[in-house]
Amino acid sequence: MRRARVPDIMAGDPDVAHVAADIGGRAEMEDEHIIEVDSVRPLRVLGGIFDGHRGTSVARLAKTRFPSLFRSALAAGLEAAFRSSYAAIQKESEAMAGGAVAVTFWIDGPRVSVANAGDAHVVAVSGARATRLTEEHRITNEVELKRVMDAGATIWGPYVSLPDGRGIMPTRTLGDHEFAKVGVLSEPALSSHALEPGFLVAACDGLWDVMEPEELPPLLAGIASASVAVDRLAREALEVRKTSDNLTVMAVRIPPTSTHRSRALSP
Repeated sequence: MRRARVPDIMAGDPDVAHVAADIGGRAEMEDEHIIEVDSVRPLRVLGGIFDGHRGTSVARLAKTRFPSLFRSALAAGLEAAFRSSYAAIQKESEAMAGGAVAVTFWIDGPRVSVANAGDAHVVAVSGARATRLTEEHRITNEVELKRVMDAGATIWGPYVSLPDGRGIMPTRTLGDHEFAKVGVLSEPALSSHALEPGFLVAACDGLWDVMEPEELPPLLAGIASASVAVDRLAREALEVRKTSDNLTVMAVRIPPTSTHRSRALSP
């Protein structure tokens, strides 16, 4: 199998946080990502995956701009920081072709806040449990399907299509400005969750199209290092399940700590 590993420069301890990116079965690598470990005790990590389509421009813009936009707005609260960051990237991408789905997270001690637009996801793994923390934004989500159909989208198989036949699978993305008229949104879904010991795993659909969240616990059983966890999942997706897409997968090791109840951030 033809593979091209994208080099990653990781600051800090790879046992705590790590990422792998691979071109997979595609001719071009369109994924981008960020992962910034502010501290280990308490654990504070900012992460994001931006899965481009019809070009890399929007994904690269998101990678470049999201960290500074998020951090500059953080004093106004997590909801404002996520929403304003996505809105700013959407505005800055107006002259760009294509788009990117996005999933981003901020770990602050015993809690994680997540935002996503599209079909990249964050999953919390603790013991034998795996919980997806993000929303699926494809037409398999009935709420998303109703919105795009009400806006006049044509559905061809799994695609939200324009009258000229051009289509995309996600119902929320950054960029893709011509699809706004058929109900495709850039607004992210937001939520906040307690963290339990284990791993926080974020990945693009290159992983989730070949692996369900509930398959993660046995694959990660006995692993205590983020770098080993990432390597295990990447090898499974690329070499065993033969994902045909680009692959980006990151993991953050969650140490034992106190937990609190999960809650949705206000819309």
